[in-house]
Amino acid sequence: MRLFSAYARLFSLPRFRSSLFAAIAGKLQPGVFSLALLLEVDHYRGMERAAVVVSLSALGSATVPLRGRLMDRHGYARVMCPALVLYLIALTGLVLNDRAHGSLIATAACAMAASACAPPVQIVTRLMWRSVTTGDLRTTILSLDAVLTDVGFIVGPALAAFLVTAVAPWAGLAASALLSTSGTLLLVSRRIPHQQGQQAAERDRMGPLRSVPLRRTMAAAVLFFLAVRAIELAFPAWAQEHDTPLMSGVLLSCMGLGSVVGGLVLGALPPSWSSRAELSVTLAAMSLGALLVAAASQAGAVLLAVMAAVMGLALGPTFVAVFATAGDLSPAHMAAETQSWVNSFMSLGGAVGTTVASLIAQSFGPGAVLVVAAASMAAASGLARLVTRPSTVRSAW
Repeated sequence: MRLFSAYARLFSLPRFRSSLFAAIAGKLQPGVFSLALLLEVDHYRGMERAAVVVSLSALGSATVPLRGRLMDRHGYARVMCPALVLYLIALTGLVLNDRAHGSLIATAACAMAASACAPPVQIVTRLMWRSVTTGDLRTTILSLDAVLTDVGFIVGPALAAFLVTAVAPWAGLAASALLSTSGTLLLVSRRIPHQQGQQAAERDRMGPLRSVPLRRTMAAAVLFFLAVRAIELAFPAWAQEHDTPLMSGVLLSCMGLGSVVGGLVLGALPPSWSSRAELSVTLAAMSLGALLVAAASQAGAVLLAVMAAVMGLALGPTFVAVFATAGDLSPAHMAAETQSWVNSFMSLGGAVGTTVASLIAQSFGPGAVLVVAAASMAAASGLARLVTRPSTVRSAW
C-alpha cells in the first residue's frame, strides 16, 4: 500500500534490520521480566511475597537516568556491557536463591539489582534510529517505536506466562535474560554514534532538567501517564461493576489496538499532516477521547469498546510526541539522560495514577476515574502548549 511506503523506506537505512531486531527484544523484555518475576517468586514463596518483590524491584528502575547520564559521558558500549553482566548475575542469583529456598531479602535484593542494572536497550535503540534518520522518516521511525512498545506490552506478558507454565518457573526470567543479551549485543556491534566532550554537562548535577521547557514537558509526561494508568484501571473496575469480567481484557485490547493503528497511520502520513500531531494536540485529543469513554461507560459494552478504540487512536501518537518533544528540547550531549528521564517521569505518573484511580473507583465508580483521567490529559495539554514551538518540535529531534 502506498500509504505505508514510508515504512518500506526504513529498510533502506544502514543497519536498520539488525537494530529492528534489537528494538523488538528491548520492547519485549520489560513485559516479560515483570510478569516472569512475579510468577517465579510466586511459585516458591506465594503471591503476597511475590507482589512485595515486584514492588521493590520497581524501585530499581529509578536508576535509569543515572544510566543515561553515564552513557552520555562514557559511551553506550562502556555502560551497556557491564550493566548486562550485572543484570545476568542478579537474575542468576535470584533463581538459585529461590530454588535453594533462601531468604526473601536475598531474592528482593537480586530483583532490585536486576532492575537497577538492566541495559536500557529501548532508549539506545531510539537514539540509534535518530542518528540514521532525517526529515519525515524521523516521525515514521518514532511511530514504529511507539507501535513496538504497544506490541511488547501485549506479547511480553503472554510469552512469560506461557514459558513459566509450559517449561519451568525460571523460564520467563531466562527469556528476559536472552532478550537483554541479544538486544545489547546487536546494538553494541553496530558502533552507535556517541558525541564526546561534555565537561560542562558533567559539572551540572541537574543535567537536562536545568531546562525549564524540558521540566514542563516532563510534568506533562507525568500527567499523561497518570491518566493512562487510571484508564487502564477504570476498565477492570467497570467490568467488575457490571459482572462482565471478560470485558476488562476486551476494553484494554481495544484501546491497545487503537493505539497501534494510530501510531502506524501517523508514521505513514506525509510531513504536512504528521507535523500537526504536536504534543499539546494529541493530549487534547486524548482528553476528549477519555470524556467520550466516560460517557459511553454509562451506556452499553459495545459502545464503550468502540470509544476505547477511538480514544486509543490518539494514544500511540501521544507517545511519539512525548519522546519527540523531549528529544528536541534535550541539551547537547544529554540525549540518553533526557530520554531516560522521560521514562522515569512516566513511571512516576503511572504509580500515582494507579493509586489515585483505585481510591476514586472505590468511592465514586469507574466513570469518575475516566473524568479525572480526561482532566489530567487536559492539564498536560496546557503544559505542553507552553513549550511546543513549531520551528523545533516538527523537527522531531
